[in-house]
Amino acid sequence: MRRALAAFVLAASVSLAPAVRAECTLTRAEPCLSPWLHDGAAVPATAAEPAEPADHRLLAAASVGGIYLAFSTWAYFAWYRDVPALAEFGWGGDGYFGRNTYAGGADKLGHAWANLVLARATTGVLRLGGFGATSAAIAGSALSWGLFLAVEVKDGFYYKFSPGDALMNTAGAVLAAAMVIEPRVDELLDFRVMYWPSPEYLGLWRGEYNGPRKGNSLNIAEDYSGETYFLALHLGALPRPRATPRWAAVALDYLDVGVGFESRRYKPDAAPDAVPTQRLFFGATINLQRALGALLGERRGRAARTTRAVGHHVLEYLAPPFSIVPLVDGQRAASGPAPVQ
Repeated sequence: MRRALAAFVLAASVSLAPAVRAECTLTRAEPCLSPWLHDGAAVPATAAEPAEPADHRLLAAASVGGIYLAFSTWAYFAWYRDVPALAEFGWGGDGYFGRNTYAGGADKLGHAWANLVLARATTGVLRLGGFGATSAAIAGSALSWGLFLAVEVKDGFYYKFSPGDALMNTAGAVLAAAMVIEPRVDELLDFRVMYWPSPEYLGLWRGEYNGPRKGNSLNIAEDYSGETYFLALHLGALPRPRATPRWAAVALDYLDVGVGFESRRYKPDAAPDAVPTQRLFFGATINLQRALGALLGERRGRAARTTRAVGHHVLEYLAPPFSIVPLVDGQRAASGPAPVQ
């Protein structure tokens, strides 16, 4: 109300003042006339003060709280509901990337990836709310790491507290902070997951499951048999000789290479006669972020800008199915039964 009244008084005062030139800008050679002085005295023109950036830190904090509440709710129904508690707190590693572990090591990369994504999302919300880049990155990584630490502690009462999971949680949170604080890291690297639902996971939706425990169709995060993790290097971000042919430079801009890992028939539980396998490979893929930017780069409409921004962030963490091509790989099979998890 006070702002509206002030605006009304200002408008009324201007309407009662003598007419003067409206083109009062810093680019004019002659002096401007003050509308407040009847003698027409010249007054110097002053530049408008820049508007302060909007401060929505409270709203950002509330949004982060909502995201974490939603995640915690999903985690309860996916991981803990109807699961009996242990007689005492369980502590122990699950073999890291051992061939006879419950998920073949894919769970470790899943923890790192989930922490990276949640930390970057938290950082983005905080930055939109007015927090600085460094403070938002540190807070985002700390909050993500803290949430997954709480999950790991709760696992100790239902499954086991895994030091390996905690270590990979830390790795993902640290990588997220590094990508914001040192943008060059973000320019060079992406950590993505390529996903296609596994037959075992689709069976859960039909009420089919193997193993001693009934599967949970809400637990898509543990469909490790459908996930491929890929640490990608953007070749277009590397320095190159000036003599590089144009066709080669363009090709490098659209090519990513990296290291991938996947496990199959570990989790969800596969048929008793299935042989779980692990695969480590060196592969290549198209830089779809670059392709999307080139496709929409000349379009200035709101829809194009929104699509470009959303697509860039999504493709930084998710790879479309069958978009990663293994070039050199190595595989090994489990040599014994995996522990129940």
